Amino acid sequence: MLQILTVCGAGVGSSILLKVYTEQILQAEGIHAEVQSVDIGSMGTTNVDIIITTPDLSKLIRNTDAKLIELVNLTDKTTLQNKLLEVIKEIREGE
Repeated sequence: MLQILTVCGAGVGSSILLKVYTEQILQAEGIHAEVQSVDIGSMGTTNVDIIITTPDLSKLIRNTDAKLIELVNLTDKTTLQNKLLEVIKEIREGE
């Protein structure tokens, strides 16, 4: 099962919004994944397939093999969907 993290500065605002949007997209596509919202300071990078965050926070993420999805506009669900499905396709092709 895919492991996805949505990451923001505090782990309670935008990361929860991204988590909800991500779960809606995955459900509509019939894709099973575990999605967690976390803050940048407490996130673990092991056993994670995809990390969704802002460009500023992605610069702070190191030591991971996870695919990074950077979103400038966190409320743009269409861009999230396009990027998320593209990354999932890449992961599946690499298996």
